[in-house]
Amino acid sequence: MGGIGKTALSVKLAQQIQAKFERVIWRSLRNAPPLETLLADLIPFLSNQQENKTEIGRFIHYLRASRCLLILDNLETILDAQQAGQFRAGYEGYGELLRVVGEAAHQSCLILTSREKPAEIAAFEGVELAVRSLRLGGSPEAAQAILQAKGLNGAEAQKQELCDRYGNSPLALKIVATSIQDLFDGEIGEFLKQETAVFNGIRRLLNQQFNRLCPLEKTIMYWLAIN
Repeated sequence: MGGIGKTALSVKLAQQIQAKFERVIWRSLRNAPPLETLLADLIPFLSNQQENKTEIGRFIHYLRASRCLLILDNLETILDAQQAGQFRAGYEGYGELLRVVGEAAHQSCLILTSREKPAEIAAFEGVELAVRSLRLGGSPEAAQAILQAKGLNGAEAQKQELCDRYGNSPLALKIVATSIQDLFDGEIGEFLKQETAVFNGIRRLLNQQFNRLCPLEKTIMYWLAIN
């Protein structure tokens, strides 16, 4: 889900393991850069400004030459919302990039964050293989820490109920906590009495996820809600 903490977790991981790499690169794909644009940024950096080719083969060469950590955030931006696991028209080159990075021998690491899994990852991942996937769920510990940081008041059972209601999603709880602070003077119990789980801030968060579904998936969701 969006807001579950994928980006924050990858940032923390990069901070903890950066000493194990000669080069660390962070790129957000939120603005959907074409692959050629991305490689035009990466290859000069990896080659110490000695090369500016935008070829996957040259990129792999530098992943072999030095130990690099490359993080690509928000990969779902370049995936096709109507075809699960497939890249948008014009972005198929990213699939080839993932395939080559997964198959080729090199000493570097690539980390992706995404709301959806590309087909190339699904094909190459395995417990004893070079490609791994981690499905990130909400963290009860992080959720409780957010409520404490926001200064909300309530019994432990009320705090637990609030966290469970929003799946321990950090972003959802930040939105809810702000509303509780503003409208209910920070009292969790008063908010829970209203029995209102979805309001504007939460609705926008859900809409972001819902709008990426294909028509059949949306129909299924509607019928689940109706029933």
